[in-house]
Amino acid sequence: MPRISISIDGPTASGKTTLATSLAQSVGLAFLDTGLTYRSLAYALSRDSAEGLRTRLESALEHRPGVYDEWGKPVQSHAILLHGKDITEEIWDPSLDDNLKAVSKDAAWRQEILRMHQDIVEKYGDVVAVGRDVAMTLLPAARMRIYLTASLVVRRERRRAQYRDRSDRSTTVGPPTERDAENRAAVRSLPDSIEIDSTYLPAPAVFACALNRLNGHSTPAQGKGR
Repeated sequence: MPRISISIDGPTASGKTTLATSLAQSVGLAFLDTGLTYRSLAYALSRDSAEGLRTRLESALEHRPGVYDEWGKPVQSHAILLHGKDITEEIWDPSLDDNLKAVSKDAAWRQEILRMHQDIVEKYGDVVAVGRDVAMTLLPAARMRIYLTASLVVRRERRRAQYRDRSDRSTTVGPPTERDAENRAAVRSLPDSIEIDSTYLPAPAVFACALNRLNGHSTPAQGKGR
């Protein structure tokens, strides 16, 4: 069967992970949250030297995507390993936010991370991937491209509510950056793209919109269909 790849781009706390999880369960896909790799590198840089990591990043870091079978059963959980140790719960420490910004702005690190993600996509094939520029870099031939957005006020409240009882989790949510604006415009210009504003939509409605659009595609490309 042809591979199914879905990209979901958008700013922080716009609902990307919720939507990706629902689609992965419904269709039977691997789910790759690219942001976790960035956070894991930010964590690694708080413990290892940048020079050392640049020469052995893929041997030091392993990103295992979540995987669901055709019946929606999880067969593998999302996990990040550093030197074989599971650090999935440790990468959300607010103290890592400055490192995360530095990694995101570093073109060389972004290229290294992209190569890691390309290897993951090649290995798992059928995948839904989320991030800030997935459609343009990781999945340029995606079957469906989604740009998910929401107002800054709503995104901030969602993140605070999500981690209300977790003081060890970063709740930083800022306004869309210039890079976000450029990516949004780029995704909107692509075929088979759909933009969903989730400000006033509950998660089930966002999922229904995306799934209906996906089911409407009989081939990987049928034009924008806006």
